[in-house]
Amino acid sequence: MTSLVFSGATTALRVDAAEWPDEYRAGPFVCHADFALAEHRNLLNALPRLQRDLVTQVGIVASQEPIHLFLFHRKSTYQAYLKQYFPDVPSRKALFIKGRGPGMVFAYRGEDFETDVRHECTHALLNAALPMVPLWLDEGLAEYFEVPAAQRANANPHLKYVRFNALLVQVPKLESLEQLSGLSEMNRTKYRHAWAWIHFMLHGPPEAREELSRYLADIRALTPPGKLSRRLRHRMPNLERRFAEHFKQWNSSGFPSL
Repeated sequence: MTSLVFSGATTALRVDAAEWPDEYRAGPFVCHADFALAEHRNLLNALPRLQRDLVTQVGIVASQEPIHLFLFHRKSTYQAYLKQYFPDVPSRKALFIKGRGPGMVFAYRGEDFETDVRHECTHALLNAALPMVPLWLDEGLAEYFEVPAAQRANANPHLKYVRFNALLVQVPKLESLEQLSGLSEMNRTKYRHAWAWIHFMLHGPPEAREELSRYLADIRALTPPGKLSRRLRHRMPNLERRFAEHFKQWNSSGFPSL
């Protein structure tokens, strides 16, 4: 996918207004672009809601830290900029980078521009609010929130595949996701599995969402949180069955089938 957290970044970027033809502030996001942003105002104006939804739906505490969003018209300019300031980062079509200062999101106007921006901005908001986020959880939340708000619960492209597998009682192992330690280990299937567990926790049994919020609260408090899989199994010993039932009963209206 398109995300990367590169915690070793320490380079100080120039963000002088004269260097950027257009700039815009949307909640915590300070947007800098080498093209006119008017066409994408709807996207940018929706980013503060993304933060509010993470607070209300996931249970994080909003950070007051600014997040810089650097947007480029052309891929070549984007690549040249990253090569100048972050020569060691791998080639990606969009990036979230955070060192000791505010988080930074980089993207160019490619085919999936708006999806990429929402995905990376989700990473930025999570990592501004929490001292660490497990890889699978970070990516699963970014996959969930990368689509427009109206499509999150019922129209994500992952949903039809997860529902089909649930009908076959094929449940992705949460413990396997928890063992992932590097972005290179992620593939499309693992992104889908991570998304599925997020959907289950946000739209499934209330105790699943409660445990997710408590887990993130422990991380924020620097309390060793343990494994989320163990915590969920403690609340729901029949976890796999509850997961499968959730997706079997979920229909396109966003409500469980009767």
